[in-house]
Amino acid sequence: MEEVRTLIVGGGIAGLTTAWHLARAGGKKILLLESERFLGTHSSGRNAAILRTVGPDPLTTRLSQQSAEAIRHPPAGFSPVSLIDPCGLLLVADAAHGAVLAGWVEAAGPESGGVEISPEEFHRRASFYGGEAGRVFSFPREGRLDIAALVAGFAEGARAAGVEIRRGAPVKRLATRGDRVTGVELVNGTRIAAATTVMAAGGWAGGLGEAAGSRVILSPTRRHLLVTAPDERIDPRWPVIWALGDEFYCRPESGGMLLCACDQVVVDPSDCRRDDHVCEIIAAKMTRLLPGLGDAQAARFWCGVRTMTRDDRFALGPDPDLAGLFWVAGLGGHGMVCSFEIGRLAARRLHGNEAASAEERALDPARLLEERS
Repeated sequence: MEEVRTLIVGGGIAGLTTAWHLARAGGKKILLLESERFLGTHSSGRNAAILRTVGPDPLTTRLSQQSAEAIRHPPAGFSPVSLIDPCGLLLVADAAHGAVLAGWVEAAGPESGGVEISPEEFHRRASFYGGEAGRVFSFPREGRLDIAALVAGFAEGARAAGVEIRRGAPVKRLATRGDRVTGVELVNGTRIAAATTVMAAGGWAGGLGEAAGSRVILSPTRRHLLVTAPDERIDPRWPVIWALGDEFYCRPESGGMLLCACDQVVVDPSDCRRDDHVCEIIAAKMTRLLPGLGDAQAARFWCGVRTMTRDDRFALGPDPDLAGLFWVAGLGGHGMVCSFEIGRLAARRLHGNEAASAEERALDPARLLEERS
């Protein structure tokens, strides 16, 4: 039986950043398994690619801000060196949610780079937007992420540091002996033993863990995105708009506009199919909020999985019941923005040389336990 020290299940951003940080910190005999032919195929490759650091949870905001600095100024040796188009982000709230948005920005502190602007200034910068602007905050250093570059940078750096990445290797189940995870069994029958197995399988993480006896609860959810056909009315330099209250975001993409109605429904990750009714919801919001583009035609419409926890914080740390199992999962919609910090915290806990920090204790999977019948 093949044996490794650290086995990482999942070749999306969670697994790749963990592998990159762990190897750079001196980890040896690290193997990463990805079920698909390409890395970052599922959640990592189907998201909106937006750098937005400010949100309702102060901890996630702090991790986002810290990671965003690495995204803007990648560490030495990280290639490519350009990971973001700082086209700007405008967070806008209707009157009912203006105080909520202001509270997020105030809690984020000056590190966020957010500046409040008047509704008049907002409509000057985003004349295409027709929604209510009760309060607006501008984040000029935020914008569009280059997801392919980020995934490739972590993968190439991990390989260079000695990580083996094996694609087309779907995991059937976690192997156990008593209350210990000892590795995995692949769909083709191959068994791989590991001192530590890192569960970074996105929407599939919860199911694999549950089948092995873990009580950590995760919820895979579906979200849709739509890109309109190229349109000469759309300026590719327009900023990202994220509307609180209207629950909508948009940005230029491939000559058209990328649109999302912020839908969220629990799904089976292996059966995450498009719901055409959501396309109608997006179209209705576009007609109301982007009135000048209401006649735009859809060019692409797809959905992806966002894996949530009940408190919308990550599951990052050792399983409280199963020795040898370590979670890097439940990243929700924050995996890309927080990527550098997720990997750093995971590698630090995997080394286990220091007591858990306050951040690590707040993300410990033990808080997510649920008794099973």
